[in-house]
Amino acid sequence: MTDNKEKIIHIKERDFRKVAAFRIRAKELEEKVASLEKELAEWKERTKKVAADLDNLRKRVEKEKMDFAAFLQASFAEKLLFFDEIFEKIVNDVCSDPGISKNVADGLIMLKKQSLSLLESLGVKKMETVGKKFDPMIHEALELVETDDKPEGTVIEEVRSGYIMNGKLLKPAQVKVACGKNKRAGSSKN
Repeated sequence: MTDNKEKIIHIKERDFRKVAAFRIRAKELEEKVASLEKELAEWKERTKKVAADLDNLRKRVEKEKMDFAAFLQASFAEKLLFFDEIFEKIVNDVCSDPGISKNVADGLIMLKKQSLSLLESLGVKKMETVGKKFDPMIHEALELVETDDKPEGTVIEEVRSGYIMNGKLLKPAQVKVACGKNKRAGSSKN
């Protein structure tokens, strides 16, 4: 009977050693799982940051692409302004001549309208200047004209048209601006 007791005790000691080994192994595995969970959380955070950076890059590239397209469109429109100004000068000078054929005058007027229509399709608009208050941000004053008929600082004549494209100044208008008679005389004495 003693042999059985020793056997039982011996088995129990062996089981305790196995349980202790399992506990040690379980603790090691728990630490390994915790380490892997921490690493997983770090990778998830990195993935979020990379995704946000990628989204910001996509937005920035799209904005730059739109800005570049707008720049190209503005450059093209600016080159076309030359033709609109030529047509305007021709229509004003040539079409007012009574000796010109009506068909030629109508053709020139039609070309002028087509030129303006092309500019408008690009988002270009001609500025209204005469009768407006002088604004140095959009007007270029070529001359101050002494007058008592118009309020001081009012644009009284447009020498060259000004253009705006999509709300931004493309080309300033060259204008003549009203000033009071005594103001001009006073400034020339200084």
